[in-house]
Amino acid sequence: MCLLSIVWMPIPAFSQTNQQRDLLERAFETKSYDLLATFFDKWQQEYVDNEAEAPDKWVAEAHKVFAAILRSEISSKMGVEVYGPVLVVQGSLGKIGCVKRKTTDFLTGDLENTVYVIIDSAIDFRPKYQLENLITLYLTEDYRIIVNDYLSTFNPPTAEFDYDMFDGWELTESDSILTVTGNEKEPYDEFEARLQAEFERSLFLRDYAGSIYCPHMFGPSTIVPFFTIDEIVFDRSLHYAVVVYSECISGGTVVLKKVKNKWTFDHQYERWIE
Repeated sequence: MCLLSIVWMPIPAFSQTNQQRDLLERAFETKSYDLLATFFDKWQQEYVDNEAEAPDKWVAEAHKVFAAILRSEISSKMGVEVYGPVLVVQGSLGKIGCVKRKTTDFLTGDLENTVYVIIDSAIDFRPKYQLENLITLYLTEDYRIIVNDYLSTFNPPTAEFDYDMFDGWELTESDSILTVTGNEKEPYDEFEARLQAEFERSLFLRDYAGSIYCPHMFGPSTIVPFFTIDEIVFDRSLHYAVVVYSECISGGTVVLKKVKNKWTFDHQYERWIE
């Protein structure tokens, strides 16, 4: 008698990535929101928060800072808005630093004139954040590439946009009519057709998921978290935190202070918009 043995083997990560890439493309081609829902469900199941796996006290405290900023009493002062129905949350943190002395520059939030040590960088950072009736997704590098490639009509797709292609373009205004003349690299009519195609792709996502991408005037839209902590610099006692953050086309720096073991808003150092 012959016995048939079945050996289970996990699906390689690159295979899952390709399956998700194909699924998103098929959803758009067939205009199927059911397939798009499946794409988001698989994404949500693939990555969950890793707050409990923080490797040290600094990363653990960064998770607490993220949660504190999204409390209404702090987020309202920073102008951070939470919107859905799909909420894209950052999947990494740029860097965490520490100052040896709480200088005046540090306490005001001026990191350019603050001497500090980088403790960690490129951190796997998926902060816990769940709201009722919202799908929470973590923007890891593989999904950043998948969605940005989908949003772009370049062949092959690329997440990096070549703005040099606009060298030689001319803008002329006559009788209140703006005329754009392209160059040999991409004539304007081809650019306009590509821009329309990219708009249709981003609109398909927006109709289901809301504004999970950041539009650009000339280049393809790119997926972005609704709010991103780019850098946190703590004092050694973990009583102060200078937080550099960004949104789609804006950002700033805030200073938080820990009061009775709870991070509170101290002041906004700066705010910028592109």
